[in-house]
Amino acid sequence: MADRYVYPYPETGHIRLLHILSIAPDICVRIDVPGGQEIKITRNLSICLSHLGGFVGTKIWIDALCINQQDHEEKSRQLSYMASVYKLAAKVLVWLGPSADGSDAAMDGIIRFDGAAADAGILDLENHHLESWPDIGDEPAHVRTRDTVLALIAVMSNAEEDTGLEGDRFPRVAYAALTRRGYFSRCVDAGLFRATILLYGWLVMWEFSEYSARRHTRMCGDFSEEMLRTAAALGISRTLVRTPPTNPAVGRPFASRNKYLRLGTKQPLVKLLRALYVATGMGDLQCKDPKDKIYGLLGMAADVAELGIVPDYSKKPDEVFEQVARSLIGTGHLDILKWCRSRRVQSPTWVPDFSTKIGDTWSDEVGVPLFMATGSRNQPTESHSSINRPINPMSISLRGIRLDTVTTVGTVFTYDNDGPFDQMAARKMFTEIVTFLKHPSIYPEASWTDASWRIPICDREQHPTSMFLRRATVEYSQPQYIRICTQHLDEVALTQTNSYRAVMEYRDGARPIRSLEGYVGLGPCVAKPEDIIVFLDGATAPFLLRPAEDVAGCYHLVGEVYLYGVMDGEVVDKGLEEVTFELR
Repeated sequence: MADRYVYPYPETGHIRLLHILSIAPDICVRIDVPGGQEIKITRNLSICLSHLGGFVGTKIWIDALCINQQDHEEKSRQLSYMASVYKLAAKVLVWLGPSADGSDAAMDGIIRFDGAAADAGILDLENHHLESWPDIGDEPAHVRTRDTVLALIAVMSNAEEDTGLEGDRFPRVAYAALTRRGYFSRCVDAGLFRATILLYGWLVMWEFSEYSARRHTRMCGDFSEEMLRTAAALGISRTLVRTPPTNPAVGRPFASRNKYLRLGTKQPLVKLLRALYVATGMGDLQCKDPKDKIYGLLGMAADVAELGIVPDYSKKPDEVFEQVARSLIGTGHLDILKWCRSRRVQSPTWVPDFSTKIGDTWSDEVGVPLFMATGSRNQPTESHSSINRPINPMSISLRGIRLDTVTTVGTVFTYDNDGPFDQMAARKMFTEIVTFLKHPSIYPEASWTDASWRIPICDREQHPTSMFLRRATVEYSQPQYIRICTQHLDEVALTQTNSYRAVMEYRDGARPIRSLEGYVGLGPCVAKPEDIIVFLDGATAPFLLRPAEDVAGCYHLVGEVYLYGVMDGEVVDKGLEEVTFELR
């Protein structure tokens, strides 16, 4: 934008609108307010606007231009209008960037295949249908949807081996690359994108199931081009189909949108934050101003009034994050403490750092807890005042139970699914866990085998018939643990251990821990001896705390922990003393 341009101040209750006057030979726009004038724009928006020839003469709203980004007072006030702007807009466009990495082919695939899936009713399925797929009940409309979608998946998959059916192939690699763009070039209907996400996920599951059942020789996976060429040169009997994983976060905003359109209900802020910023969500989604990671969601949140959060751009990002964390904890959302691993042990350790990628939780699946470590307990009503008016600055007081103290920690294990699985490091973790279990402990010897394979995966598994994690089972996960312990992980063994390896994806690192009384589990990579294990009322997993060196009587939050045998409320009724923990 030209430096000489000065924004006329909009009247209260008004917004500025942008008129696209032309895009060729030059891009020319006008911001419409009383006393408006023509302006020039930065190149940052010129590429986007150059693709909007169909909107010449149209009034549009772009926050980067229509709000004075240098005026904190105006930004704070104008932000309160954003919900109405989007709600009343005839159309909302998202610019993903210029065409690259086959994005045009990806868009064509979305339109070609997923229009059919949307027409079949895939967007009308509820969460419980997705969780139990392909078992979706006896409702005739849902059965027709399932049968149509499965037939479409079969066509897409079979086209991989038939050169005469190239037109029926789904552009897998290009689509996966598109979902990993910095911001979710052409325009595509959001409904179709949501349909694509579901269809692609089911395509992968269907092909995996068909291969496992030996009904065909095609094996899908995130194979590199080099692996594909090597397999072809060696004459491997099965067909390797390159199927890169999509960004798991992409579907969540579209799922929220679909739910809003169907039910007309907004999501609470905690669900929006989880969907967008926690690792299996869009953990690397960035904003020029980190405060917008919070303020940009307020218009979509159902509980803003209850939380008492008002945009104030004069605040620093950390002040905004602390206000949000305090408000959410004060309204019962203790589990946001699981999001604090990325901040490590720097005050305030109980506040998630939304300016960076937040590590995935170990005990949730799509925000739904897999455990209930404190049962039905909640923070007492009288603690609300200590939450909002702490004794020390940046601290928060929470009630809970002190279980034990960590005495021994094992080697840090780190694994990112984007890289190779370190089998030797995994085996070392397994050995350390078994050693901890055999040390004088609270567990009977008959439980050691069960504990040894559950602890490394925090008692979770990813079954091929579902897109969601569930509690681990002996039938599915234990054999995978045994293969990793005893077999070389060649291509076949990698496929057979897919769930166990995927669930062991501890990007921030994890290490075995053992407590004084003999509890054994998995803790964050920064866990140390003398950390204490606590159960905070209302949280669904236990946490590690560390005495703060700078303030007596205060603790730093280290992170959530998995402890074998105490994740379902087993310790809350043992008569352990209630303690108030002041976290910094």
